[in-house]
Amino acid sequence: MLALKRLRIKGFRAYTDEKEFIFDNPMILLFGENHLGKSSTLNAIEWCLFGNKECSGEKTGIRERVEWIVPNLRLNSNADVFVELELKDEQNQVYKIFRKWLSTTKDQLKITLPDGTILEDSEAKKKLDSLIKMTFKDFMATVYQHQEAIRAILTQVPKDRNDAIDRLLGLSDYRNIIGGIEDALKDLKSKRGRVDINNLSQEIESKKNFIEDSMKEKKEEALLKGIKEEQIDETAVLELANKEVKEKLHKFAQDANLQMPEILVPDHWKELNLFINSAKEIINNYRSEIPEVKKQKELFDNRLLISNLQASYEEADKTLKDYKKQLNEFIEKNGDKTTINNNISKIKEQIEAKNKELEETNAKAAIINNAIGYLRLEDINKNICPVCGKETPDLLEHLEEEWEKVYQDKVGDIEKEINNLKAELKNNKALMEEYEKIEQKVNTYENLKIEEAKKIGKFLQREISKDDDPVALLNEIAISIETKLNELKLSLDNKQDILNNINFALDKINLIVELLKSKEKRESVDVIEESPEFKQIQLLNKKTDKLIENLNSINNLLIKVSREEAESKISAAEAAIDDYFRRIANNPLIKHIKFSVGDSSNTSSNYYEFKGQNNENLIPILSQGDLNALALSIFLGLTCSEGINQPFNFIILDDPSQSLSSNHKENFVDVLNNVLENRVVILSSMDKELQNLLSTKITKAKTKYSFINWTPESGPEVEKE
Repeated sequence: MLALKRLRIKGFRAYTDEKEFIFDNPMILLFGENHLGKSSTLNAIEWCLFGNKECSGEKTGIRERVEWIVPNLRLNSNADVFVELELKDEQNQVYKIFRKWLSTTKDQLKITLPDGTILEDSEAKKKLDSLIKMTFKDFMATVYQHQEAIRAILTQVPKDRNDAIDRLLGLSDYRNIIGGIEDALKDLKSKRGRVDINNLSQEIESKKNFIEDSMKEKKEEALLKGIKEEQIDETAVLELANKEVKEKLHKFAQDANLQMPEILVPDHWKELNLFINSAKEIINNYRSEIPEVKKQKELFDNRLLISNLQASYEEADKTLKDYKKQLNEFIEKNGDKTTINNNISKIKEQIEAKNKELEETNAKAAIINNAIGYLRLEDINKNICPVCGKETPDLLEHLEEEWEKVYQDKVGDIEKEINNLKAELKNNKALMEEYEKIEQKVNTYENLKIEEAKKIGKFLQREISKDDDPVALLNEIAISIETKLNELKLSLDNKQDILNNINFALDKINLIVELLKSKEKRESVDVIEESPEFKQIQLLNKKTDKLIENLNSINNLLIKVSREEAESKISAAEAAIDDYFRRIANNPLIKHIKFSVGDSSNTSSNYYEFKGQNNENLIPILSQGDLNALALSIFLGLTCSEGINQPFNFIILDDPSQSLSSNHKENFVDVLNNVLENRVVILSSMDKELQNLLSTKITKAKTKYSFINWTPESGPEVEKE
């Protein structure tokens, strides 16, 4: 597929000055209000690929493209108007496509090849056609979601809606040719005029070339997958489905002791799609149901449990050792618990003795102090003791001398000693508290280590004794688990290889079915071109009655081919359309939507039906938002379908949120996450609610271009975020 890497624009529609855009992420967002240049940016991509002749005018089926003006109206006549795209293929080879506007009927095309070779004009056109392998209408059907195509599907008028769906399916050419033939038939019947079938021949030849190119690519892919020419056969592909898929699935189920659901190889190759889907579903179920997968999960769980048990035990053991070491260091420095307790007891005794001494000293000192005070009174005999009445010479002087020498300092000294002892007692109590905290930690982690050992013992289903090393015992089990996992891996890899081979066979069958469909389409076109009726039209153009008969025959063949192609594309995309619609609309009344080509006797064109799980017609009961969701689902389903030939890895969504409610938008963004697994999405919007959802809910990397202003002089003002 081709990836869009860079876009350069100058003078094109809203642009005046040159601007460049880099497409470097899975999602490219163009945000801004209307009339700031977003649509011109998207238009530049299609114009560079297909040119003015294809992109403008009534034949595009888009009303706003009538009288479409390419150059910016404010440019002078000599200013350059060009667009350059840089595309990269799957081999990382870069192609530069440069288209310059010359006039309303002429533009210049250049292609720079990976080796530097430059092709111009007709050679460049031929190379571009071989690169993209897609018409402009197919591009608008499966790559560029134009809002007018969406609006046409929303109409309640069946004819307009069918025409819009034809465009989405890339079948407008059939519808136009059939309509032209029917108009010609009316004219012939009324005027017996003449019919020019040159355009018809060209359309048939163009369709034939597209089919042949597609078949060539598929055959090359088949060769790479080892598909032999003789296997591209209606009978051979059924035999391949039986032998390489059904029988091998049965044998795998028996060998793996699994239940084998009923799966039938159809009688006709056209019904193989259902067989392929059923087989792939069985394979996916087997991958998760293989006994080795369950055993492997059990072993992985046990390995994780062992790792956790080891870590918890070792952590408890390490922490215990740290606290024991801390306790031993404390004891070496401060003594053990008994020593500290003895110190506390001794200090308490000393404090008690000092308190008693202080009490006695204080009592005696008080008596002497009171006696001195008494003897100092006037008219008191200074030699008679006021306590005992004994007369002692110089008693007052003697008491004053004893007070100064003994009691005045002794009380202070005793109190100082008591305070020192109390400080020492406090220090020893703090040591005892610190000791008990460390001792408590040791006890806690000894118990925790025992508990962790019990957990290990419970896991090992044995008692862990003090002589056992729990970590070593767990290591033995861990080694055993690794051995079993290695053995399981060999067995599991072998079974997965078998399923991979069956799945590869299914891919081959699917590719053969696609080749057979292409071959059938090619034969249908050949039938038209080689039919006697067609040749008679060329040879007997003047025979009006015969011409009308032949035109009717050709018309019927075209109707048949158009309907078959519509059925083929719908079949390839139906499951995706159903899934996307139900997810976006989230309508509880609709459990399933069937998109099909209906049979109608009233019209020669394709008639499309949308029915629910009870076969009811859904169109009348869908809201405007649901109809918009349906149109988006058809586009996204066709875009992402493997059955639709798609040369580009990107899609373009222009203002997709019209008529969508908030819930629709949120669901739409969820669907885009799926689309981004297979496609790069380039989305333009002025819807701020949608912008917020895209910015916050899209899980892939995003590049955001904000269109913040537009001026006539310089064009859009764009900021890359």
